[in-house]
Amino acid sequence: MTTWISKPLAALGIFVMLGACDTVGPAAPLLAGLKPPSEAALPIVPLRQAQMMRGKVTLVPPAGYCIDPESLGENFALMARCDALGAATGGSGAPVGVLTVSFARVGKSLAMPTAQEIAASTGLGQPRSASSYSTGVVFKTTGKPPAVGLSPHHWRSVTRVGGYTMGAALFGPQDRRAVSEEGAELLREMIGLTTARTKAG
Repeated sequence: MTTWISKPLAALGIFVMLGACDTVGPAAPLLAGLKPPSEAALPIVPLRQAQMMRGKVTLVPPAGYCIDPESLGENFALMARCDALGAATGGSGAPVGVLTVSFARVGKSLAMPTAQEIAASTGLGQPRSASSYSTGVVFKTTGKPPAVGLSPHHWRSVTRVGGYTMGAALFGPQDRRAVSEEGAELLREMIGLTTARTKAG
């Protein structure tokens, strides 16, 4: 299963000028496009969790990340640092990155693919730093980034959550925290939180 960014997000613009830091200043001109029009009745509020697959899965982002409500579909969500999405608080200590997640219905008995099988079937680069567990795999690979300023080196995961497969991709600026081992920890945190919240109902 391939997880690509397939819906627009204004916050992608913040990554073009990040360069050598993992901070997003409140006065940065590149954030200006994230503000709602002055005549807007209500601002769009980033989400801390979302119901996916008709409420069968509860998606929970890793710490410091929020869900972009404009990207949200039944089986797709795009996440970024909460402050990058316009949240009043949260996100300042998290790595700058763009995290996409998609879901597909599968049988619970279906064997999960390996990192090598995922890379081969989706045209990604040779997987590295793969860690497999009972319900899935997290690995580093290369592929076309979704925006200028993001590294082709990124993290992927495929995990079973109940009767669904959750595929995720985390991109970040070149040589920054999101593409380091910290990026893999972000994916593992999201997987753990989402799995626990989904089981809890």
